[in-house]
Amino acid sequence: MYDLKKAKNKCYRLLALRPRTEHEIKQALKRMSINQQEINTVIQELKEQELIDDECFAVNWVSWRLSSKPVGKEFLRLELKYKGIDRKIIEKCLSGYNNDMELEMAIKAARKKVLQYDCNTWRKLAGFLARRGFSSDVIRKVGCMLAEGSEVDIS
Repeated sequence: MYDLKKAKNKCYRLLALRPRTEHEIKQALKRMSINQQEINTVIQELKEQELIDDECFAVNWVSWRLSSKPVGKEFLRLELKYKGIDRKIIEKCLSGYNNDMELEMAIKAARKKVLQYDCNTWRKLAGFLARRGFSSDVIRKVGCMLAEGSEVDIS
């Protein structure tokens, strides 16, 4: 069993590497065999020190993700859910990511894929976009746009 001081130090080390969600911190403490009461105490102290803020984490995660790798709304939703973010916070963060932005991201990803990997068939490209979390409606629009520009073979 670890004592409270060691648990806090572990959390500080984790948070020094990158921001973490409350869920991620709880999981790390559980792996250390910390009891639930001590976990709650540590979490509360970290919140009071403003070292854990799931809403801030989610906003920053979405912003970073969209700037580093074009992905769809569903991809972001699943990533945040996996990190333990509450559904209401996820929906609030993704409310600004509208269909036009998603279409723009999908076009960007599709063009990059076509140029980099010689992905010149619609089937491969549609599969790639679906794995990136883009909606079927957005994928269909991208297909129409790229077909008009003869960037990809739709057959």
